[in-house]
Amino acid sequence: MKRGLLLLCLMLFIFPSLVKAETVELESVEALIEGSAGRPVVIMYWATWCDTCLSDLSELEDFHASAGKKVSVYSINATKSERSVKQVKAFVEKSALQVPVYLDKDGTVAHQFRQIAVPFTIIVDKKGKQRVIPGPVSKEQLEEWVK
Repeated sequence: MKRGLLLLCLMLFIFPSLVKAETVELESVEALIEGSAGRPVVIMYWATWCDTCLSDLSELEDFHASAGKKVSVYSINATKSERSVKQVKAFVEKSALQVPVYLDKDGTVAHQFRQIAVPFTIIVDKKGKQRVIPGPVSKEQLEEWVK
């Protein structure tokens, strides 16, 4: 048993691209930003039932792949507006997302940033200045905003 666990850990360390995003309950947006070690931060807020959001997730995945470790990239699911947490987890697993997915079960994030629609994106620059962009975004826009 211990050998199998050790082998799995080694494989995930050696082949990190095999690791897919998991859903994690959100503690706070501030914790995500503080954990970024001074790098710019991009956080997309989305829902599975929103077609625009799904397009934005694709753009976010492309941005995440090209930005590497220069930018901390996260996504937050509007879980309160979903049918169930189970549905969101199934969607994340099926989609093979690489960007971490945090669950906003009670709608705190939308309320905190005074947003009533999805998607929206939170950009935090190197100096810590926050900006909220309502509506869809492209990879190119994200690249420009985090320069």
